[in-house]
Amino acid sequence: MVNTPPNIGLAADGAREALNRRARDLADRLQGIGRSRPFVAFVALAAIIFGLYYFVIAAPIYVSDTSFTLRGREQPSALGGGAAGLLAAVGGGGGAGGANENAEVSEYILSYEMLEKLDRKLHLRELYSRPRLDVFNWLRAGAPKEEFLHFYRRMVKVSSAQGSGILSVQVRSFDPASAKAIAEQILVNSAEYVDGLSEVVRKDTVKASLADLQQAEQAVRQTRLAMAQYRNTTGLLDPTLSAAASSGTIQSLTSEILSTRAQLATLETYSRPNNPQVVQLRARIAALQKQIADEQNHLATTKSQDTLSEQLYKYEGLKVANEYAEKQLLAALSAYDSARAVASQRERYLVRVINPHLPDKPTLPNRLLSFIEAMVVVIAGYGIIALVIAGVRDHQGI
Repeated sequence: MVNTPPNIGLAADGAREALNRRARDLADRLQGIGRSRPFVAFVALAAIIFGLYYFVIAAPIYVSDTSFTLRGREQPSALGGGAAGLLAAVGGGGGAGGANENAEVSEYILSYEMLEKLDRKLHLRELYSRPRLDVFNWLRAGAPKEEFLHFYRRMVKVSSAQGSGILSVQVRSFDPASAKAIAEQILVNSAEYVDGLSEVVRKDTVKASLADLQQAEQAVRQTRLAMAQYRNTTGLLDPTLSAAASSGTIQSLTSEILSTRAQLATLETYSRPNNPQVVQLRARIAALQKQIADEQNHLATTKSQDTLSEQLYKYEGLKVANEYAEKQLLAALSAYDSARAVASQRERYLVRVINPHLPDKPTLPNRLLSFIEAMVVVIAGYGIIALVIAGVRDHQGI
């Protein structure tokens, strides 16, 4: 005896036909709802699409927050007058200078240069292009650098607290470790950038004063070499001392002539003119006078350019030039010290306010809130379009 299954009216062909009928019925019902109640159909379809994306497909995003500020050394009270004015002029303190520096650092954080450094260190392109269902938070593996930078700027946000000078950085990533690592590396790279800016500012501040100092040093060196060459040529260590010595010699010879003439006058009162002593005294006086004349010619004469006065004139010119150059050197040294003091005040460095933290759970997207916001937007959009269409129809019906 052969056992046969009971006939319940669900043969293969019959079951397939039944399913087709039910599908057609469902489609007809949906079409009917779409025709009779298009708003309900539109809202239902939007809810299905957004619900599927936000509650199923949207990738969880971890957020690591950090903040920092830029500071410099306090201005010392010794920097008064010109140095303090220069410091204020170049923005060494706070105010507009600090705001400009914050803006520069913000731009640097969002720049392609920062992105390249992060990519070399942390392989951001590989992280962003890992396969995931959420195509809105996914970067193509071969994306150009402009698209790469645009995606990076979506994942890294920089804001500045008004009046506080504090820069806040929010780093988004697809796992907590990479979010913290990216935020930490941004701080490191930003600190290096600020140090580089400070170095450039310091060099620019002291550049002009350093050039003046080097020029003054060169002038002193040249005047001293000129004086040394003059001494080697003339054989005189100091013509001023030689002139003083020559003048002293003339004075001594003059005194000796006066004394000899007194002796001669006394002797002539009781001796004959051809007396040997009288002749000797007269010869001595003549010799002294010739010696005085030679000394005077050595000191100064219009017939020779190699006199002591001429040498003294040249030496005094060199000496005045050297003294002036040394005064200029002292002034340049003072200006250079002031510029270095000002440059030290313009030095900036990064101070962390909040260190990057390791997030415990994903905080983005806020699925329920994002879903509600999306529904509100599409419903409002539907209402606007419906009003426009109704207005057009009314206008055509007039």
